[in-house]
Amino acid sequence: MFFRTFLLVLLYCFNAFAQTSLAPIVQKVIPSVVSISVALQETVDAPEVQESLVFKKDENVALGSGFIADEQGYVLTNRHVVEKAKNISVKTFEGKTYAARLVGEDEVCDVALLKIEADTSIKAAEFADSDALEVGDRILAVGNPFGLENSVTTGIVSAKSRNINETPFDDYIQTDAPITQGNSGGAMFDMQGKVVGLNTLIFSKQGSNLGVGFALPSNQLVHIYQALKTTGKVLRSYLGVDLKESLTGDGQKVLAVSEILDETLAFDNNLIAGDMIVEVDGKKIESLQKFKNFVSWLKPETELTLKILRQGEEVELLVQTQLMPYENIKETQKEEIGAENGVFYGSIGLKLDGFDITDVQNESEAAAKGVKKGDKLVGINGFTLSTPDDFALYLQESIEQNKRIRLELKDGDDVPYFVELTPVGEK
Repeated sequence: MFFRTFLLVLLYCFNAFAQTSLAPIVQKVIPSVVSISVALQETVDAPEVQESLVFKKDENVALGSGFIADEQGYVLTNRHVVEKAKNISVKTFEGKTYAARLVGEDEVCDVALLKIEADTSIKAAEFADSDALEVGDRILAVGNPFGLENSVTTGIVSAKSRNINETPFDDYIQTDAPITQGNSGGAMFDMQGKVVGLNTLIFSKQGSNLGVGFALPSNQLVHIYQALKTTGKVLRSYLGVDLKESLTGDGQKVLAVSEILDETLAFDNNLIAGDMIVEVDGKKIESLQKFKNFVSWLKPETELTLKILRQGEEVELLVQTQLMPYENIKETQKEEIGAENGVFYGSIGLKLDGFDITDVQNESEAAAKGVKKGDKLVGINGFTLSTPDDFALYLQESIEQNKRIRLELKDGDDVPYFVELTPVGEK
């Protein structure tokens, strides 16, 4: 009996040890991981390099990480690893070094695609479904911290769908796995040895690990990779409106149209401020970030069916996506506007809550002509306004006809005045 119990305990300990060893997974994934060396064009550090996870070997050379995306020699890394590059070298796990060329880059999500011409077969990593990750799942981070090639660290998924206001499409995986300078662009692997993320940034200006790292999820990375491989750039779609998460009275998650970013597109899609999106193509809304990412991946002029709530009634709209401006001018305009309630009309730099002006964009024509927060809109182009929808309609007509608009307003003392404005940024 004692001997049998001893054997069971021994077997349990052996199994526990086998389960805790990550060696089989490391042996599977590490051949697809590469070290990236960049000869810099500038010897003076740019702020992006100083505050990134790139490791400065000396004033002329920076080191980062990457992984092989397919056997043809395509390598994924972060854009900030190679953005100051005079030339780029990729060193594989076997110790071979190859010159790399930049195929394409996505500035928005900080991804770059490189190409090497390998003279032997190379092993590519496999992508996993990052949506299948659960908080608490174990992960591996493999990279080149402080120039120490093929270093492996481990941790767990601390959180999913993190929005840290780094990009308009934040959906980061948060991890406590040690990530430091030189890890930038390295892969995050799951326990099946598949890529679930691209290690991108940490909360630390000094580049030291504080147990809070972020990786771009593989489901987003795959879309970026395919676009860069095909065209060298990423084209994104949008619906011309900004959205905020909200709940209906019965607790249903919806996305409320909070700002009009593109009056023409919103008008064509019959979307107005206050609409609440309940479903897209028959699927209920999960989160704002997932909806924005889903729309951004679609080809411009893709049609979608939205179920919305408008003034308490369900309405179905057939909408069409359009190409989001690459420079994301509207996003910049939006960031300059305060957090007050209302709808931001980017073409004239005004934010309105009903007819009340809640903010005025700096350096806009409206600001230059004395329009101020707290003023009230009364009419447009000689028409008295009954509803905010009237304003959107008349503004749209002026944009389509390429005409200036004439606004009738009242200041904070209820004194009437007029201004003429030229809508900008719309065609």
